Amino acid sequence: MSLIEDIKNGYSRKKLWKRLAVLELKSRYQGAVIGSFWIVLTLMLKVFMLSLVYTMVLDRDFKEYVMFLAIGVLTWNFISAIIVTSGTVFKKATNFLLEMRLPHSTFVFQNIYREVLSLIMYQLFAIPLVIILKGWSFVSIVWLWALFGYVLIVLNAFFINFWLGWLATRFRDIQPMLSSVIMIIFLVTPILWPPPAEYANSLYFQLNPFYHLLELIRAPILHNEIPVLSFQVGIGLLLLNMAICFAFYNRVKNRLVYWL
Repeated sequence: MSLIEDIKNGYSRKKLWKRLAVLELKSRYQGAVIGSFWIVLTLMLKVFMLSLVYTMVLDRDFKEYVMFLAIGVLTWNFISAIIVTSGTVFKKATNFLLEMRLPHSTFVFQNIYREVLSLIMYQLFAIPLVIILKGWSFVSIVWLWALFGYVLIVLNAFFINFWLGWLATRFRDIQPMLSSVIMIIFLVTPILWPPPAEYANSLYFQLNPFYHLLELIRAPILHNEIPVLSFQVGIGLLLLNMAICFAFYNRVKNRLVYWL
């Protein structure tokens, strides 16, 4: 079975992976009064508290900064969650994989679907916030490019889940390393702090793929601009992640169960 057939067969089991994703999401907040809406409340608290501090530290306008932070944090939350949880995609499915012959993509779809549901809930806070602060006149057709940006990020996340999931299953040190690497990337990427105008085009930012992934969403919504270079980087990353998956799938598909 090829990777394409694996993806087709995995998608055909959408009732299974959708149900597993929803159950996993509910289990996080089992017993909580407002349930999964804690996802939105957590983002709200994080954005407002960080905005109060960083607007003083960075001497920024509160309205402008809170929009910058809200869009950046919700996008980063999705990216970081996808990368960190990719290490456990197949480990969590050990019982399924040992007892049934299921496509690898079944559990990749499950992980992506769960995080996309969280991303949609994040938008219940971020987009209304931008409209409240700037008004309906701020809404533009250019915002549709941000939607394309999310599609590109999700496609990248799908293939990253494959090869990072394989790697973390084979080498157990990968999972804790992912959490450490993500924290370092968070600190060096302009998520909490806007890049200084005089350095925005420097190699420090242009060579950081995570900066471009954030710009796919920030530029259309906050600056009414289409980030052409960032889309090129995003497409390049997608082709790279796809190439890695296609190159290693045949070597991994029958060995995965021995690594669990």
